[in-house]
Amino acid sequence: MLELLARSCTARRCRWSLDGSSVDTPGVLMVNGGAGPLSVIRSAEGIELRLEGRSIMTITDNGMVPPLRSRAGMKERCLPSEAEHPEIAILDGAFELRRDARAFVDAIVALRQRVGRSKLIYAPGMADASNIAILTYLGVDLVDTSLIDHRAAMGKLSLPEGTIEAESAPWLTANGADAVSLNRQLLQKEIGLVQHMITAGRMREFAELRCHSSPWNVAALRIFDDEHYQHQEADCSLVGPRFYCNARQSLVRPDVKRFRETVKTKFHRPDHRRILLLIPCSAKKPYYTSKSHQLFRQVLWEVPNSQVVQEMIVTSPLGTVPRELELFYPAAQYDIPVTGHWDREEQSMVQDMVLSMASQGYDHVILHLGDESPIIQEVLEGIVTSDGSPTSNASLGKLRETLKELCSRYGRIDPGMDRWAAMSSVAGYQFGPGGEALMHDAYISGNYPFMKIMHRKEQLGMLNPERGMISLTVEGAEAILPVIRKVTIGEFELKGSLFAVGVEDADPSIRAGDEVAIMRKGTVAGVGVAVMGGREMVEMRRGEAVKVRHKRK
Repeated sequence: MLELLARSCTARRCRWSLDGSSVDTPGVLMVNGGAGPLSVIRSAEGIELRLEGRSIMTITDNGMVPPLRSRAGMKERCLPSEAEHPEIAILDGAFELRRDARAFVDAIVALRQRVGRSKLIYAPGMADASNIAILTYLGVDLVDTSLIDHRAAMGKLSLPEGTIEAESAPWLTANGADAVSLNRQLLQKEIGLVQHMITAGRMREFAELRCHSSPWNVAALRIFDDEHYQHQEADCSLVGPRFYCNARQSLVRPDVKRFRETVKTKFHRPDHRRILLLIPCSAKKPYYTSKSHQLFRQVLWEVPNSQVVQEMIVTSPLGTVPRELELFYPAAQYDIPVTGHWDREEQSMVQDMVLSMASQGYDHVILHLGDESPIIQEVLEGIVTSDGSPTSNASLGKLRETLKELCSRYGRIDPGMDRWAAMSSVAGYQFGPGGEALMHDAYISGNYPFMKIMHRKEQLGMLNPERGMISLTVEGAEAILPVIRKVTIGEFELKGSLFAVGVEDADPSIRAGDEVAIMRKGTVAGVGVAVMGGREMVEMRRGEAVKVRHKRK
């Protein structure tokens, strides 16, 4: 039985139970025995996989479990093949794919799509301490020690940083440990770190850190990003912890790329906002808590009728962040190294995002930027109000006077209507077209960011600064029933969280972190936050599927 414990994009931790024994994955099978519950033993029938000494399954000897060797024509056999065991799928000939990163990535994606998420994927002959992070991020659950054992026989040690000669590492061998034991210890230690990163939700960040240990790792991650974004995005949560964007690949990590695409396609300015104000990001997140953005906000509060202004934060790697979306993941969680230098990829990305936002029909554009200003001025004309630092008294004074003059050209906008329209934009972004129906005949109470959506005396939802999203009540879910993502259950009463075993069907577009409606006999039985993706809810039989917030009997 397979239970999902944690997921971080396409990497996951599972607990696999069989006949009273259990093991957590990602895990390593010890070739010819050793410390650990999983092992691989060569027998007369072939290669035998064992759990706690009991045989799980036997696979045909393809020469990839020791002794390691290549066979003529093996490359043609490097295709995903499903094992006989109902909970394990083996990537046949995986060792040969070490020569071709693209072939390996394509094969692992094809195998996962074929067997679904209810099976463990085992890649024989592939793993060492330097690539286990990448393999796990690509979707591998089980590896073995055959490669590192072979290297030990050649007098080599497999470290997270790469392979070195054992004789050149006296600090590792001084205690008399043999190369086989050392290699296995290093791999187990790295797997423990991988498991921690998955649980912490930072596996992508860790994969970017570890990928630079070999050209194969870099190639595999780049190909995975460039050619299999949709595959990654399906398992990528809508919420997550703080993280660093320190590498070139951070620009295309799936949660960052999804945010950019969603902003371009789903964010629409309130109709009364006629002036686009571009401002820089801040080190502190969410932006509104930073000193620089408090200064910008102070200027807006001092300008009459500033409700006609749309604030837009310019930043890498997200491109542009509308003020209304600053609480959404990953806008409130990312951190980047600030050098004042933008490489060409960053420049192209932010220019594309700014042009997309500016194309929504503004009358005026104000550029109150720092180092970003020359980059934006290459593609967009506007009134430049920053003189050196955007937070200097001179810059803020110029911004204030420019806004006063421009805002005075428009009829007065009621602040309450502006808050209502901003929340309508948030609902449309979060729930997609039709999500704005949540605001029909509703009003906003409370102060930002703790704002409630009310209909008469009934609460429909609340902006949750912790998640950065609108959290719904049952009545709120019913208000947008045609568009909210749904999970269908049988005729039983909800008690606490909803687990995968109780899910009959789920919208495949559900992502972990989504706000979902739980449906029973065609009516809303409850609302909550998805813990799994929609496809995983249906395929898995164990694990928490939805953290229920409100329910009906």
